[in-house]
Parts: sequence; C-alpha cells; structure tokens
Amino acid sequence: MAMRYAISLLAILFASPLAAQGGTTPSAGGVASPAAPAAPGQDPIAAWLDSLASDAHGLTISRSAVHEGDLQVGAGDTVAGSIAAFHGTLDVYGHVRGNAVAAGGDVVLHPGSEVGGDVLSVGGEVRNEGGSVGGETRSVSALTVGAPTPAAPVTTEQTARRAVSLSVGWYLVLAFIGLAVVLFARSNLEIIAERIRTDFTKSFLYGLAGHILFVPALVVGVAASAITVVGIVLIPFIIVGFFLAAAGALALGFIAMSFVIGDAAMRWRGAAGGGGRAQLLQFLIVGLSIFLVLWVIAGALTSFGAVGGLVRFICMVVTWVAVTAGFGATLASRGGTRALHPPLLEEIEPIDDLSWQTPTPVSGVAAARRPPSSGRER
Repeated sequence: MAMRYAISLLAILFASPLAAQGGTTPSAGGVASPAAPAAPGQDPIAAWLDSLASDAHGLTISRSAVHEGDLQVGAGDTVAGSIAAFHGTLDVYGHVRGNAVAAGGDVVLHPGSEVGGDVLSVGGEVRNEGGSVGGETRSVSALTVGAPTPAAPVTTEQTARRAVSLSVGWYLVLAFIGLAVVLFARSNLEIIAERIRTDFTKSFLYGLAGHILFVPALVVGVAASAITVVGIVLIPFIIVGFFLAAAGALALGFIAMSFVIGDAAMRWRGAAGGGGRAQLLQFLIVGLSIFLVLWVIAGALTSFGAVGGLVRFICMVVTWVAVTAGFGATLASRGGTRALHPPLLEEIEPIDDLSWQTPTPVSGVAAARRPPSSGRER
C-alpha cells in the first residue's frame, strides 16, 4: 500500500519447547521423557525428580516417596505425604494426603479412593474410576526440563537492514505497477496527475473523506446486498471486490503522485516535458526514488534514538499525505476517466476571403460583393 504508511519492525521471534513421546531421549529443545536415561553415575529416579520439579506444572516429591515398578495403595491405607510410581502403574484404593504421580505408567483412582493433592501421569494417563481429587488432574507426554530458551534479541543493525530491505521491496513492486500503468493506462495516469497539479488541497480532502468513509461505505454496500437472496450469496465477493478496488485506487493514486513529484523534480533541473511513454516512466521512477531515499534514510537511522524516530515520523507523514492526495484525485476523477477540463468542441475552421460569397450560379442569383472591412486599407 504505497510503501506502507510506516515500515513495521518484523522482529518477533518465539521459542517453544519441543514435545517428545515417552521412551525417547532428551532433545535439543529441552524436553525429557520419563524413560530418558540418566547421565553416567546419576540416579535415574533423582534425574527424573529434578525434571519434575523444573517443569512449569511440575511437583516436588522426595526421593523416598518414589517406588520402581507398579505400586498400590490398598483400601483403608493412608499415605501421609506424596507417592509416585517410576515406570509402573499407580493404583489408589485408599487415601493419599499428598500428590499421586506415575512416571511411564497410569494413575488409576478406584472407587472410594481419595487424593488430597494433585494427580499426575507422565507418559501415561489418569483414569478416575470413582475417586476424589483435591487438586488438579493432569496427563502429560513429557516434562520440559528448565525454562524455554528465550529468543535472541533483534539488534538495531538487523532492524535497520530489514527496514531498508522492505523499502526496496515496495519500491520494486510499485515500479512494476507503474510500468503497467504507463503502458496500458497512460491517459488515466495523466488525468489523475492533472487533478493533483490543479487542486492539491481538494484532492487531499477527497482522499481524507475516502479514508473516513471506507468502512461505512462497505457496511452500506453489504447491507444493500443482503436485501435479496442473490445479494447475500454475493456478499463475500462484494467485500473482496471492495477491498481490491480500494487497494487499486490507493496504488494508482500514489503512482500518479510520484509521477507529479518526479515531473516537478525533472523540470526543476531543466528537463523538457511533453514526451512519450519513456519520459512518463522516467518521471515516475524519479518520484518513486525520492520516496525510496526518504525511507532508506529513515531505516538507516533506526539506531539513532529520537533522531531516527523523528525522521521516520516525517517520512510517515509525507507518505501519508502523498497517498491521501493521490487517492482523492483518483476518486474525484473516477479512476482517471473524468478529466478536470473536458476537451472543447472542435474549433471552426477559419473562413477565407471568398467563402462568404454566395455560390454561383444559383438559379440566377448573382453573387454579392463582399463589403469592405472597416479595418481594411482603402
């Protein structure tokens, strides 16, 4: 949309932990499964407990509360703290006042069982067949070891390079569109440019009104289409067409504005106007290059704090005014089909000295002599 109204800093990076299935080794993303082998000389249960405590939704369980293999809390039994089964299924028939956890297995809550804390299954599932849980019930495929690694911050040099690259990209796109306009819609371009030259203020006000009334006009158009069944079916096409027409008017108006600026710059340097398509394209490229230079300077000054911000603000205002004025001239001229000054009627050819006489012979009517002009010498 005409170099955009402002060059966005596209530098948002996200880092997310990778999920791993049970029975796999830790990955570079910081995910460990319950079956991950411990480092040489390290207790696998202790390593798993560290992972469990480091997880964002993990729990803290003592080493003495973990049992390898299947584990069962019988009916009528009460566990004062937490309990965990490592590589096994935990069946709870009685009461667990703390947390109930299974690593690489399921947690089954049988009828009448009670868990005062959380119930967690890592690499399995929690099956509640009639028990009560005082905390949360969760089933996860793996644990995230540690906090996710934050993305590297974007430097000012990277931001400046991206801003400059974006400016050059929009310049090439608009130059290509301008070439197509010069080749296939030259008269429309010249009419819109003439509107801008003749009455810039009026064109700007037209464009400002177009910005303000864009959404209301779209709503009115959709509401009018919804009156009939056929119109309801066509509403998506009407919306798409409305946006395409607005984008085309903005692009055509900005190209015409760039042509006017390039024409003025070349005339200031003494270049003669009135050329063909080649000269029109030259003026257009000069105008677009002026905007390109402005935005390249603004992008290069990104790291200069308030100065860079001020330059970007000035470029934004200048570009917005140019886009608005060109958009208004496009609307006022109906896309360059309505000239500001319609061509006059064909001029009457000058009458020569003998054309006033009555043609002869005409039924005996003699030709009269031309009376002498008051300004003719006698």
